[in-house]
Amino acid sequence: MRDAMGRPQTSRTKIEEIAVGYYTNLFRSTVSVSRIPTPTQEKAPRIEECAIRQMKPRRAPGPDRISADFLKSASKTIIKQLTKRFNKYLDAQRIPDQWKKSNTVLLFKKGERDQMKNYRPIALLSQPYKLFTKIILNRLERQLDEYQPVEQAGFRKGFCCMDHIHTITQLIERTREYKQPLLLCFIDYAKAFDSVEHNSVWNALHHAGVDPCYINLLEQCNTDTFTTIRMFQRELRVPIEKGVRQGDTISPKLFTTALNHAMLQLDWDDKGINIDGRKLSNLRFADDIVLISQNREELQQMVEELDDVSKAIGLTMNRSKTMVMRNEWADASPITLEGTSLPFTDSYVYLGRLISMDNNLRAEIMRRRRCAWAAIGNIKEAAHLVSDKKLRADLFDSTVLPALCYASETWAENKTSTLMLVRAQRALERTLLKINRAKQRSLNLRSADMRLMSGIRDAEMYAWNAKKRWAGHVVRRTDDRWTTRVTFWYPREIKRTLGRPATRWSDSLKKLQGNDGQHWSQTAQDRQKWMEACARR
Repeated sequence: MRDAMGRPQTSRTKIEEIAVGYYTNLFRSTVSVSRIPTPTQEKAPRIEECAIRQMKPRRAPGPDRISADFLKSASKTIIKQLTKRFNKYLDAQRIPDQWKKSNTVLLFKKGERDQMKNYRPIALLSQPYKLFTKIILNRLERQLDEYQPVEQAGFRKGFCCMDHIHTITQLIERTREYKQPLLLCFIDYAKAFDSVEHNSVWNALHHAGVDPCYINLLEQCNTDTFTTIRMFQRELRVPIEKGVRQGDTISPKLFTTALNHAMLQLDWDDKGINIDGRKLSNLRFADDIVLISQNREELQQMVEELDDVSKAIGLTMNRSKTMVMRNEWADASPITLEGTSLPFTDSYVYLGRLISMDNNLRAEIMRRRRCAWAAIGNIKEAAHLVSDKKLRADLFDSTVLPALCYASETWAENKTSTLMLVRAQRALERTLLKINRAKQRSLNLRSADMRLMSGIRDAEMYAWNAKKRWAGHVVRRTDDRWTTRVTFWYPREIKRTLGRPATRWSDSLKKLQGNDGQHWSQTAQDRQKWMEACARR
């Protein structure tokens, strides 16, 4: 293992020192954030029910060796005692000291194995502690969600990755059709969840109107915490002075609350791209932020302002991974951050989907094909041992097909992309059946015969059904989120140039319009009519 100076170390003691030094430095508080005092109010309502049913099974236990499966199986026996204990902790505003400890396991990611930064730390918390904070989360979730703007889609009920993927692809599609400039800056924070300062979280909860008793309790849950790392025989103790606790069910909400509190200081109401009289300046999915502008100078200012408020809560932008993407009508001058030019890119993998300014699906379907091959590699051995045709097909449909068709809801598909998808599935199907092309020709098997043998679902229809389902959701939304706004937006003050536009996302949906001439979006507003229209095509 290499130390901070880049020198290789081989002794166990030195390797342990490197690990402790790296993570102690990572979790050390570096920004002083003043704490807003919270007044003492009435006690929180007592806990009457536990959230044991909501716990996910087969989760590794923490330092106390109590597993989630044990809590679920013994819930009828221990629920009264747990409730009594939890109410005691709630009234005292204090948790057991054992809950402040976590065990960390280091998993290699990629790169050089002798670099500590190339290992992902997985923290194992006490399962009773996670159950306790889950109950607190259930009480605060609605309030914390209402504090978030529609730009934040991360860890919120009713929101998903497709919301922002769809919004970005529609922006690219419309600005390309009307030849308007578009600049996107994809922000990457270094160790975001591990870096946010504790006081910034408690101040944000106070600003969100959370009851002080819950703020004080959560503060107590995150004070004097530490983790242990076992490299060889010894347990190495690392104090944690900042960041939200990894593996804690409430941690994502705490982070997004702190981030939104910081971004509320930004006066961006007049920045971004005008969508029917309202400016869209950014989209967020937890710590994944996209800044949107049509002007280079404006984007430069937005990057600098976001960097300032981010530093105030302990977040640092990763200069090498923060990317800028522009279309051919935008200013090509560089965007800088503290004298460093941010790299331009022609494409960017955003929330799992490859985004490019030409909206060409070729590169994305090639990525989907690679992901599908990785997925079938994981199940191939098991699939070849299964003799039941239906079970094997279900295994393929539940693992490989979602990997192949991920984000197909947002595809502006054409004949070329559809053919690529069909060919990719046929190759995967041959692997599933252990029939190569030569054997297929010798047996005189057509593609339809192979499909009867495999029994798997058709990828083209799978993607098409997902798109129809998603289109219905987008049209029927009533919460004024950007997904719906951008879908039906176009620059009304600009006249589109002559010539046939590139394939639009909505072009394939026009096939669902009935003989009455009603637009597909009007039909989709009625769920039953939309289902009937989708069943016909």
